[in-house]
Amino acid sequence: MENVPPNEMVNVSCGLKIGPNTPENQLSTHQSYKTKLNRQHLFYRFQSVPFIFSEIIRKRRQHEYALQRRNKRVLDYDAYIATELAILKLIRIRRQKADDRRFTDKIEKSVISRLVRLHRQLCYRFQSRIDVWIRFVEMCKILGRHMSVVRLWNRILQVHGRTDPRLWAAAASYHLHENANAKIRSSLRNMSGEADKLAEQQKKLRRELKALTRFVEEKNKNTIASIVEELRQNTEKLNQASDELARDRRLLWDRIYLDAIREARRLLTEGISLNPDCKLLQLELVKLEAAAADFFSTRITDRWDPIKEDNRPTTESMDISGNPVPAGVKNKKRKRYVAKTVEDDNTQFMANVTEDVLFVASGKALKLVIESLLEQSPNDVKTLESLQLVASTVPHLVEDSLMVKLNEVVYDNFPHQFAVDDFLHIGAAGLSEAPILKQDEQRSCLIGRTVQLCQTVLCDGLPAALELWDSWFTGTEQGVVKRDRFRYLNPQMPEAVGLLRTRLLLHSLQSSWLKIDLSDEQVVMKQPARSHPENEELQRKTRAWLDTLATSNWGQQSAEFWFYYSCFERDFGDCTRLPAVQWRASKTLEPEAYNRFTSLLNTNS
Repeated sequence: MENVPPNEMVNVSCGLKIGPNTPENQLSTHQSYKTKLNRQHLFYRFQSVPFIFSEIIRKRRQHEYALQRRNKRVLDYDAYIATELAILKLIRIRRQKADDRRFTDKIEKSVISRLVRLHRQLCYRFQSRIDVWIRFVEMCKILGRHMSVVRLWNRILQVHGRTDPRLWAAAASYHLHENANAKIRSSLRNMSGEADKLAEQQKKLRRELKALTRFVEEKNKNTIASIVEELRQNTEKLNQASDELARDRRLLWDRIYLDAIREARRLLTEGISLNPDCKLLQLELVKLEAAAADFFSTRITDRWDPIKEDNRPTTESMDISGNPVPAGVKNKKRKRYVAKTVEDDNTQFMANVTEDVLFVASGKALKLVIESLLEQSPNDVKTLESLQLVASTVPHLVEDSLMVKLNEVVYDNFPHQFAVDDFLHIGAAGLSEAPILKQDEQRSCLIGRTVQLCQTVLCDGLPAALELWDSWFTGTEQGVVKRDRFRYLNPQMPEAVGLLRTRLLLHSLQSSWLKIDLSDEQVVMKQPARSHPENEELQRKTRAWLDTLATSNWGQQSAEFWFYYSCFERDFGDCTRLPAVQWRASKTLEPEAYNRFTSLLNTNS
């Protein structure tokens, strides 16, 4: 190493010189590493223990010398990283066989720190390669170092923010989902530890109070009284700290998701400012504003307006017949205490909310983003398709006039893609005013399709009818919406409900036919109908389709849909899912529709 230039004798890690980078210096920790492995006896059963240690050291020395070349190569770093991962896997296998978990923070941590150092050097040497950065991000996710992931994303956006706009969307998605969940888990762990400490302190103070007040002499009464008063004050402080900790725990989810929405919005707007022609970022901003509007309307609006009460019936406030439970049966003292607690929580939470709650919750921010995207890309096929799909998934947040305008833009640019039979996917908000298809024409089309299904069953059989249904509503042909198009029908139309019932009737007939096709041994053993593989696949497909309908207007407005869903699980699906289906109906349906659903259940029970 005497002829190595001075600039090659330093380790550059993310732009920082951290000392000599000779192979012998990097291998100086191997002796202590070997000592820890020997103390733990992970490899003592093998006769070739010296060979294993010498092989590990030889491999590491070889890789360290390979990294000292003047022309750095990604392959050298990849080989070194693969070797360290193999060593880590070997140690974990030996731990499982030996059932020994000692020195985990020292042995595994040394390997992980070496992996992090290699990834940092790799990212610094080859900053122009995005795949190198993404691999480092994924490794930090696996290790649970989410703060490192946040710093890495900031660095990636500084280097590649103008060249690849997709990185802004990926960073916003990480902050909105994975980072928010990681923060919640970390905060809950910390709060659980603090709660345990407070509980131990409270128990200790109660024991001291009992010991002091049990046997008291006359001459020591004044001294003990002062000590008891001090202990009681400390107990009150601990109780207040416990209440604050419980309040923070109740508000934790909403606080973290509010911060995640803000950070994702900041990243997307900054990415759009650097890449104004990128339609992907604008579509992601539309999705984010839709999620923000739903979050504000469900979690913040009630807190923002304490006078407004939620009169929506729930399973707790209604009996099985749908009648409200009298208020007199509730505990008034507990009700006052809960109201005061909720009011304090709302006051503390709203102190951190700086957005215009009504503007976001009513969908006006979403409307502005959609109109801006329509003005910038009136002739982009994929953008209009995606925008129409996003708008149709949140019909309660998008105004009818905006849906009509969006449908008109799509129709004006692509009139050749629309036929009478292909308009069933258009949103229900624009059917009454859109020039694409009138409501009576749609009803006649639905009736025609129901008749065609019945004729297909009589002529070609049940499988042909099910295939015909799939070609209508779940086909893969190119169009405005490439997913299930039945969900965009108006659930208030009797013809649409009849077509839904026809589809479930086809499923019941096919299931009964497959049950008859069972072998004699299965019939003797009385196995259920779902033991047939074709029947199981049909059941899974039908349940998945009903789950997608539950997230659309059908789940909010149609009581018949939830009733038929319950009948499906009761007769041909899994009867243990019935409570879950009824609970989802109580949380999803509107009040009037839920009353009708309960009456249907009571009538047909």
